[in-house]
Amino acid sequence: MSYGSKLACLSLAAFFIVHYAAAMAATIAAPLAIRMAGRMRASAAARFLLTVRFAPAAIALLLVAALCVPSYLSFEPQAAAEQASTLCLLLALLCASVWAISLARGARAIWRSRDLRGFTVALAGLLRPRVLVSPEVRRALSPEELAAALRHEQAHAASHDNLKRLLMLLAPDLFPFFRGGFANLERTWKKFAEWSADDRAVNGDAERSLALASALVRVARLGSAAPAAPLVTCLTDGDLAARIDRLLHPAPDGRPDRWTPVVCALGGIAFAAAILQPAVWAGVYEILERLIR
Repeated sequence: MSYGSKLACLSLAAFFIVHYAAAMAATIAAPLAIRMAGRMRASAAARFLLTVRFAPAAIALLLVAALCVPSYLSFEPQAAAEQASTLCLLLALLCASVWAISLARGARAIWRSRDLRGFTVALAGLLRPRVLVSPEVRRALSPEELAAALRHEQAHAASHDNLKRLLMLLAPDLFPFFRGGFANLERTWKKFAEWSADDRAVNGDAERSLALASALVRVARLGSAAPAAPLVTCLTDGDLAARIDRLLHPAPDGRPDRWTPVVCALGGIAFAAAILQPAVWAGVYEILERLIR
């Protein structure tokens, strides 16, 4: 293998190893993370679960880009080509497969979300989302109910929830064709994203809560002939019974998520301190050498 080919193979193999370890930890911790999110306010819970979902890929990308690649470029001589080990090639192939599956899943979701016919009330689009309201909904809802429904979808737009859905689809799985605990994390995130949009739409106002609950019931009764569109957020997404119960019987706000920013900041400081140590780069290069051989 040439110098550049070895770097690409090692980078893919290293990403798979780090991501697999971090994803296994996230899978094991997923039930605890979901229980912790249940004690937070909806917006904080959604951000927390999103952080847990993206953490393995972010950690793996950061380690490969900031440690593996620089250590290889610093210590690997521009020598003659050498053969990579079977293990390194296998890990690189697994990494490429995981990314290919994720990219294909994202592309398929984009394609399936192109047809916007049949939606009643929904938010469509990624970078410039727009709210769709059918004529049937305009006739069925009162002005107060329609305003509440629009505020709900605008809250999704402000949070870039359609884009977050795409990023979750693009995030690599634990193993090819195996999502592990990620699927449960994503389902729970969608629930809290709906709750958060409900909360922002009513803003603690009892009359707005009643109007949004009534709008949910009326729109649900209208039904929808819309096709499955993974990147379109509909007003009636999620567990309607739970959403309506929250609107009619609001519970005290949960606590904010204070620990995630602190943990991320401390992790960033520790990582920055580590990459400034020459011994760390040398140790990483030694691991890469063992892996390639």
